[in-house]
Amino acid sequence: MGKLSGLLLFAPVEVVRAVLPEMIERGDGAVLLTHGSSAVQPMPHFSGVGPVVSAARNYPYFLNTELADTGVYPGTLAVGAGIARSEPARAARADARAAFPMVDPDDLAECYWDMYARRDRVEQLYPGAPAPQTDAA
Repeated sequence: MGKLSGLLLFAPVEVVRAVLPEMIERGDGAVLLTHGSSAVQPMPHFSGVGPVVSAARNYPYFLNTELADTGVYPGTLAVGAGIARSEPARAARADARAAFPMVDPDDLAECYWDMYARRDRVEQLYPGAPAPQTDAA
């Protein structure tokens, strides 16, 4: 889990720490992070990455309280699908066993812009709320 933590949690925290002081001094800015929907809704086969992205998901929530009166907006987008036109999407398309939804990156860009412009929520789920988990029999 060390590499996952470094990439998915510690790297975003360090990047934010590097740019945040200037944004606070300027009184404006936005930090928009992304994570998979397994941070929001536990999923089978994601027990390795799920806890790491859950921690990364919480980071903007903490920032939101700390930066409330600074003009800096923290937000996060939970993506519950593969991203079309990406390398992982090409690989998934080549694997007939991989059947999961795809989203257009242009739609994700619209989500980011909407979050930035409105600044009215810490988190947005795309393409919507994950389906509820059913209990195993």
